[in-house]
Amino acid sequence: MFDWAYKKRLKDDLELWVEKGWVSSASATAILKEQDQDDGRSRLPMALAGIGMVCVALALLAFIAANWGAIPKSVKLVGIALLVIASNGLAAFAATRGRKGIADLATGFATLVFLGGMALVGQIFHLPADWPGGAFLVCLGALAAAWLTGSKTSLIVAAGAAITWQIMRSEFGSAPLMEDLIGLLLLVAVFAHPVVHPARLSRWAAISLLWVTYGRWFGETAELMSSSDDFITAMFLAGTGGMAAAMMLLDPVADLFVKWSSDRPTRSHGHWLMARSLQDVGILVLSVLVVLALVFVPEVADEPTLGGLATLPAMVPLAVALALLVTGLLLSYKTVKSGALFGATGLALVAVLMPVLTANVLVLAAFVLAALIGLCALGTWYNNRFWMLCAYFGLTAVALWLLQVTIGSLLGQSLFFLVAGVLLLGMALWLARLMRRGGRTPEQGDVTGEVLE
Repeated sequence: MFDWAYKKRLKDDLELWVEKGWVSSASATAILKEQDQDDGRSRLPMALAGIGMVCVALALLAFIAANWGAIPKSVKLVGIALLVIASNGLAAFAATRGRKGIADLATGFATLVFLGGMALVGQIFHLPADWPGGAFLVCLGALAAAWLTGSKTSLIVAAGAAITWQIMRSEFGSAPLMEDLIGLLLLVAVFAHPVVHPARLSRWAAISLLWVTYGRWFGETAELMSSSDDFITAMFLAGTGGMAAAMMLLDPVADLFVKWSSDRPTRSHGHWLMARSLQDVGILVLSVLVVLALVFVPEVADEPTLGGLATLPAMVPLAVALALLVTGLLLSYKTVKSGALFGATGLALVAVLMPVLTANVLVLAAFVLAALIGLCALGTWYNNRFWMLCAYFGLTAVALWLLQVTIGSLLGQSLFFLVAGVLLLGMALWLARLMRRGGRTPEQGDVTGEVLE
């Protein structure tokens, strides 16, 4: 969310909360004063220190490389080891003094020195180049530093190394099972860290590794099957659509399960932030896929076959998404707002899969427009600007494409605008009915909506 938009909404909310007596006037004034003073300058020293830390690490490595012949092997090895030990010692000392930022930077510096040291050791002993093996060792070292010290910088290095290893390891179709299991373990280790030690970059790095790991599985399966473009396109739509929908639905289903259970486990701030990041990525991918289903899929595949949905990379994510969707709809029968989330996500998933069921452009366009309008309404209802941005970009792209396709025919234009108008009117009536129904039963509340806002 943009800072200016957040501050504008905060001022409006505080005015309403003061009127309702939830916040005192003095507290509201103190909050607004704090927000006005927090203009990003408090984060500037750490940002500059982070850049400086990277520059110092690069300077040391460049100095060693410039004096490569003059420095004995033993001095090189001992120097690298001492730098790593001293950096971690500084991090431990800073952590005992409560200087978490300095501790994180020192640990990140040690991780970067370790990364450069791996390459230098290979040069010292003239070892054959093994980029996947080097990336794997760097990942293990960075993960150890990240978990032992809670360093977010080391976690980002570990995620980058894990992504490099996943991309560069054995060729597609020839990877042994042990490598796949190791990849899953690395994913779990990276993914759990931002939950315990929340940080935005860490969360996005972990989610990126999740998609790369899935892409590796998808690529290996596609290579082994050696199937046609139609078959692989169906796999792609079902697998990626299922993954994105599952990201959207996992947290609301968990919230509804907690709501209906007698025991309500506590959820940390890290869990909540990771769930929000997963939902943001999920709606971004869904919006892109809905556009691709109409605009690009007919260009690369004539008739995507249903057989592609039966492969594991397609079937597993899709089955998880459908199970979450059905469970969520059953649990949210008394919560209108969360029911709309499940309905909009399910409609988007149907629109993504529609090219597998029919090649009729009119039917595809109708479902795609309905799905994007549903996502736009969902973002508006949840007051989530990122969701609205993704959905509106998708809706704009589809509208421009449809207008370009039908521009040469007045009959086509009339049909396009008729379908769009009917869908918009139907969606407006449906939302109005839901709003009225929700307004009649305010005592029921909406746990999912409260969590997501």
